[in-house]
Amino acid sequence: MDMDIDGRQKLHFDKTLLGPTRAIKVADLTPLLMQLHVDLKHLEQEAVDKSSLEKVAKELIHEQLLKNKNKTVKALIACCLADILRLYAPEAPYDNAELRTIFKLFVSQLMFFGEETPDFEYYFYLLESLATVKSIIIVADLDNPEEIVSPIFYEFFNVASKSNTARNVQLCMTDILIQLIADVGALSQESMELILEQFGKYTKTSNNSAFTMASDICNSCTNILQRRVCQYFSDVLLSVSGSETSDENLEELRKVHHLIQKINDAVPDLLLNVLPLLQEEMVLDEINVRQIATEVVGQMFIEPNSTLSEKYPTIWKAWLGRRNDKSIPLRVKWLDMSIDIIKNHPQLEPEFIECYRDKLSDPDEKVRAATCRIVGDLVKDHDIKTIDKKLVELVAERSKDKKASVRNEAMEVIGAMYAHFYDKIKSNDRITIDKVGWIPNQLFACLYVGDASVTMGLEKTLLKHILPFNDNDSERADRLVTVVESLQPPQRLAFTALVRKQKRFNDDFHKYADMVDNAIDNLNTVSSDIEKRDDFLKYVSAHLSDKARTLNALRSFLNRENERDIKLLQTAIDLQSDYKRVINAKNKLVANLNEDQAGLVEIFEALLNRACPIVINKTIIPHLMKIARAPRNRRQSVSPRSVVAQEILKEISASYPVMYDTFMDDLLHSLLNDNNDATSEENLELLAEISKSSPSELQFSDYDIIDRLSTYVTEGNLHQIEYASIILGNMKEPLLNLLPIVEVLQRELIHTPSTTLASLTALSHISLYEPRAITPSVKPIIKYIENNILSKQTKEFLDSNPEWCAYDELPLLSKEKIVGVKLLVNYLTGCKDLHEPDSSLVEHIFEILWQLMDVTCESAIGDDLNAAETSHLRLTSSQALVLLTEHSRYTSALTIPQFEKFVFTLQDTCYYVRSEFAESLMKGLQTKQIHSRYYALLFICAHEPEVSLLKQVKLFIQKRHKTDRIAIDTSIVRLIHILAHHPDFSITQEDLIIFAQYIRFFLSCVATSENASFLYHVIQKIKLSKDVVSEELSENSYVLSDMACLLLKIKCRETSCPLNAYEGQISLQSKLYRTRVSDGTGAGAITQNYLPTPFIEKLEEEYSHKIGEKRTRFGALFSNKKQKV
Repeated sequence: MDMDIDGRQKLHFDKTLLGPTRAIKVADLTPLLMQLHVDLKHLEQEAVDKSSLEKVAKELIHEQLLKNKNKTVKALIACCLADILRLYAPEAPYDNAELRTIFKLFVSQLMFFGEETPDFEYYFYLLESLATVKSIIIVADLDNPEEIVSPIFYEFFNVASKSNTARNVQLCMTDILIQLIADVGALSQESMELILEQFGKYTKTSNNSAFTMASDICNSCTNILQRRVCQYFSDVLLSVSGSETSDENLEELRKVHHLIQKINDAVPDLLLNVLPLLQEEMVLDEINVRQIATEVVGQMFIEPNSTLSEKYPTIWKAWLGRRNDKSIPLRVKWLDMSIDIIKNHPQLEPEFIECYRDKLSDPDEKVRAATCRIVGDLVKDHDIKTIDKKLVELVAERSKDKKASVRNEAMEVIGAMYAHFYDKIKSNDRITIDKVGWIPNQLFACLYVGDASVTMGLEKTLLKHILPFNDNDSERADRLVTVVESLQPPQRLAFTALVRKQKRFNDDFHKYADMVDNAIDNLNTVSSDIEKRDDFLKYVSAHLSDKARTLNALRSFLNRENERDIKLLQTAIDLQSDYKRVINAKNKLVANLNEDQAGLVEIFEALLNRACPIVINKTIIPHLMKIARAPRNRRQSVSPRSVVAQEILKEISASYPVMYDTFMDDLLHSLLNDNNDATSEENLELLAEISKSSPSELQFSDYDIIDRLSTYVTEGNLHQIEYASIILGNMKEPLLNLLPIVEVLQRELIHTPSTTLASLTALSHISLYEPRAITPSVKPIIKYIENNILSKQTKEFLDSNPEWCAYDELPLLSKEKIVGVKLLVNYLTGCKDLHEPDSSLVEHIFEILWQLMDVTCESAIGDDLNAAETSHLRLTSSQALVLLTEHSRYTSALTIPQFEKFVFTLQDTCYYVRSEFAESLMKGLQTKQIHSRYYALLFICAHEPEVSLLKQVKLFIQKRHKTDRIAIDTSIVRLIHILAHHPDFSITQEDLIIFAQYIRFFLSCVATSENASFLYHVIQKIKLSKDVVSEELSENSYVLSDMACLLLKIKCRETSCPLNAYEGQISLQSKLYRTRVSDGTGAGAITQNYLPTPFIEKLEEEYSHKIGEKRTRFGALFSNKKQKV
């Protein structure tokens, strides 16, 4: 290469590339082209003498060369032409037709990058030259440039898609394509689709060159491509979503949206105008389009580096709105995606918390259940300090949901939360206790729902999360105390109820295990035995929610006749089995069932959860004792944990006394040798509970124990006296030991006033468990109580002389009166199955009790006596009379007028009397300790001023109505009789309005579309009868009967319930009403309306007004209703 005088470079290639008549042979032409290539590439654009290039520039595009088929020759020609364009830039020495030919040659050569070839260096030189010199932009001046450009896109992406593409090749190809888009602007639709196609084929992590090229091109040409991309997706989405719905179209729609998602992951800015299209799709009526769009947008928000929520707040808001979509699966999917968004973008959590609170009240159970699950996932990943307590509380409330799927999910979630944070709760971390320490309390509150499936869910959660498997007895006892300590009083009662329910079920399952065992030996069972067996299985099945499946499971296991499994069952439910044996036996039994009868497993696990001694097991007793006897602090006060441990021990002694067999010697030894009054009292309490659970079984070979107990009875404090008396009264053959003690107590009662309360306390408990010890002295004792205690006036009271105060706040004389009355009641209770005492003494005690019911607070205050004392005595005597008259010996002591006298206790001026008496009735009815006639009394609470008590009574009746329907439905007859005999009843409008409230309360608790006809028939039947107690008051019953019928008709109209004629037969209680003689008066009574016309008009007016209000509210609701999408 030489220089001119002026310093310009010249090409001195003086050979020709063309033959005179025909093309030069390849062997000769190749060296020439190589030489030319070397010479040209060393020339610099700014310094070259272009005139020296003219000859080769023309020869290079000659037909002889362009038609040469040799790859090397063509590659060299392309390289030389690229240099010519470089050196001539910016003006090419060719016309458009020649340039078209040149660029077609370039395209044909660039396609060889995908092959292994010795000419690679020439292809790369051509590529690099086009990229760096940017001579490719000359294509812009040609007609129909897409014809040249499109193949370039195709070939480049074809080459790049191969895994062995070199990085420098990739960069050069990318630069060329960017130039074609940015400078040439010749991007065909096919090329556009080709670029986007790469995002669908590959991912970021694939490291594919085609994907990298597409990403780099889009990032560099974002502004240019945005409109084209939007148009592309707009056309595609319109064509797909506008066509008929089919699996093929849906799949195509998913592919398009998936591609948008992939592009967003790589080049989010490219979708500036596409995302609004998705926003529109999210509110379309077509559910499939709406769901796919919502899912894709959600996935975009999930991306860890996504800033879409900040860039597109309207799209974010629209996506959040999909939580209320009318499609249930879409709402559930929204929830599933939300948790991933929070994990990657925690700053968005506050917005989701509000959404979750809303979704926990969603109308659909699947959404509520999914929300519970999502909140559980959210909380697990949180530091306890950042957990939203209100949200967790809302999830906990779902544990009382009407739907089982929601309840189970909620219990599982909050149970898992408690287990997750238990270590911090155990270490007394106040924040953790505040945030989740209350969870057991919420779970045990679910027992008050009274649903079998709820109880099953609680038991499962309890064993899985709250009190999970732990073979360390000490840790298990400690955890049980921690859990029970966190419970509020109602929930502690629920815990106690659950323990007792499990004990009763354990007893039933022992019978079942024996039945299964006997079935193997007794092959020839008579039909009567089979019937009894089946009845028992139905009885057991009724304890679980799915009675049919449970019954089938029990029958299937019975028919297995597998001795190995029977032994495992017996071991698992044995109260003397230690914890590990119970768990191992239970797990092996479940595993065996899973092998050949998998369908039984779920039900049988639920049965075993209740029947096996897992929560309460004998192995925790010594550890609970250790906690209960923990050293006291400097103030000698007992720690709350010690109190709780003692309560649990007491419950074990009451429900599972057999568990103490192993520890009885230790308990007695401690009782003899421990001089600590508090510890002795705790031991006495446990022994007392054990003795009550196993009456006449306790026997002490050591007389020192009996002496010690006797000393406690005569010299101990009130608690020690109570417990020791109970123990001695429940011993085997107790009379010998108790007679001398009773003599001492009687003497002290009469001659030592300072010990009166202590003596009465001891005698009261002895009289209950061994009344024969009292009988020889009972008359002087009763005389002393009546003349020296009950007849005394208590002038000592608190400043304001309130109607009620706690027992401990009462003066000594008042306490003596209450305990004295309990002594009388206990004596009668203890004698219920004995011949003594004589009937006159029984009648005398009942007379005392009835008289005490008549002493009111008003009279006490008027006489300047203690009013609270009278309230306690009224309550005590009322409760005693109810329970005493349930015993067959004393049933006749309760006449109908006396029964109706209990109305005044439920309408007592003192709230505590009303409340305690109502609760005692509800408890007695639930446990079937008292007759179903007492249901009628509960409706007297209709005017109860304390709303909480009224709600409690109503809820109780509604729950009991599910299982005791006939008794409660027919109680309307007794209720009408009670009201007819009420001293305040009259037919004045004012009184009728008051008495109508009782009937309304009854109907609100009981009346349904199923029993309305029956109730109407029963009420009408009263008008065909006469009052047995007081015939002259029959008309009162007729008035109330008409009132009840009218109110029932109005209720049926309000609820659009048909009131058809009842086809069955029923007779009224013979002790209340008797059918009239057939003299024609009955027919007249049934047609006569005994209600005053103004009262009827008033009720009808109230009904019309209520209906008018309902219509107004409904119209307003309908006009404001918006269509939900």
